[in-house]
Amino acid sequence: MPVHYEETGVGNKPTLVMVHGAGGSSATWFMQLRGLSQHLHIRAIDLNGHGKTADRKEEDVTRSYLDDIRTVVKESGRPILVGHSMGGALTLLYALTWPDEIAGLVLVGTGARLRVNKLIFDMLDNNFEGYVEAVGQFMFAKDTSEQLIEASQAEVRKCPIEVTRRDFVVCNLFDVMNRIKEITLPTLIIVGGEDIMTPKKYAAYLDEHIPNTTLAVINGAGHSVMLERPSEFNEIVLDWARANFD
Repeated sequence: MPVHYEETGVGNKPTLVMVHGAGGSSATWFMQLRGLSQHLHIRAIDLNGHGKTADRKEEDVTRSYLDDIRTVVKESGRPILVGHSMGGALTLLYALTWPDEIAGLVLVGTGARLRVNKLIFDMLDNNFEGYVEAVGQFMFAKDTSEQLIEASQAEVRKCPIEVTRRDFVVCNLFDVMNRIKEITLPTLIIVGGEDIMTPKKYAAYLDEHIPNTTLAVINGAGHSVMLERPSEFNEIVLDWARANFD
């Protein structure tokens, strides 16, 4: 089955392959598809079961997502792999499995281990609207506009509950804390200063243990930093890409 991705940008520039988080889609990167299109070549993936990519319902979900990413990476030369939250976990796994296929990493609001609070599973099983409400409370900084929060909640509702739940299982099983020192690719780490889902200490651990890193903390942003502070986020990514790959 084909993997859908949204594509924009300049074909002869470095390619970013962007991977969304749990319950997300390529829409996660809306502001990057628009804001970076004059400077970089971007492909934002819908993992299977999300967005416009059909659900393969494979038993090994993590592997199925990595296969989705690899399909797009293979079409993209040797791209920079960008991942948010669960997508960051998949990006780290990809770098540990097929490091020669990618040129660098951008890790956004993620960590080397992503334990999931039991309350999230309880809400997904018994109170989905409660989960949607929690997204508004915990995914954003306190001063985020209601319009952005409501738009993000609408996106959350588009993903089937069972797919969102399995995504959080993928997160809960993920742990590469003892392996990330093996990653030698240039790595940009971005975290919102008010992120309570994957707080700054997660980013600091990545920065301390991956040898070749740049760490950027964006104040006034939470877990959805790429949507909350898109101009600052895009500028950081562009400056890093120019410094490392132009």
